[in-house]
Amino acid sequence: MSNFLPEDDQEYLESKEIKFELLTEKDPEGNERRGVLFPVFSFSGNLRSLQNGNLVSCDTCTLLIIIPKGYATTKLDSFYTNPHLKRHDGTDPQNANNVTPLFERSWQFWSRHLDDKEWRIGIDGLSTFLNIIRNEFRIA
Repeated sequence: MSNFLPEDDQEYLESKEIKFELLTEKDPEGNERRGVLFPVFSFSGNLRSLQNGNLVSCDTCTLLIIIPKGYATTKLDSFYTNPHLKRHDGTDPQNANNVTPLFERSWQFWSRHLDDKEWRIGIDGLSTFLNIIRNEFRIA
């Protein structure tokens, strides 16, 4: 599989020694879907996961980011987590209550849409988006 990430993103991930996998699959229409999977994504905040019927503190998850055609001139948008993350009171974070099947797994879909002030084409990249995601987890 060819590496579909821009060189800046590859260099960032390698310099920070962030483990990741590049994934591809066909969507229902037969188009190639591309994603970057982070098997152990660390974050801070008050999120929980459901384990054996109990909410337990959670500070890591598996993170999936879909890479759209045209990236990096197209901004990244939304992300997916596994396990399903909850607030301390057991409710879902805002706009994070759907489950989506991708790459042979079920994912919690975090609907997030960046405006032009949050994403500067040609300047921002995966490092920016990972920081945005960490902030979303912190304030969830």
